[in-house]
Amino acid sequence: MKRTLQKGFTLIELVVVIVILGILAAVAIPQFTDLSAAARTAVGNASCGALQSSAVMYFASTTTSSTIATLQGATTATGGTWGGTCGAPTFTPTGGTAVACTAIASNFCSG
Repeated sequence: MKRTLQKGFTLIELVVVIVILGILAAVAIPQFTDLSAAARTAVGNASCGALQSSAVMYFASTTTSSTIATLQGATTATGGTWGGTCGAPTFTPTGGTAVACTAIASNFCSG
């Protein structure tokens, strides 16, 4: 009798691969779900840095202090809203919580 060569995977091999993929998914998914909150915080921090830079550049070009509304209007930051005062500016990313920015020096910002 001639024996035929079978091709393919056994049921146990397939089950082992599925179990390994399930373990990898269980470990990886929680790490990726927290990335959106970290990204929103990073957007807030970057916007706060841009506001500080705008205050310095505006003062350098005009040699006078400006209002917080002027600085926030001159700062390009998408994906959120500005708030606060010169002493405590804030940026709230869309869908996130408010990020407190560093106070702007009084010679750069008035009011």
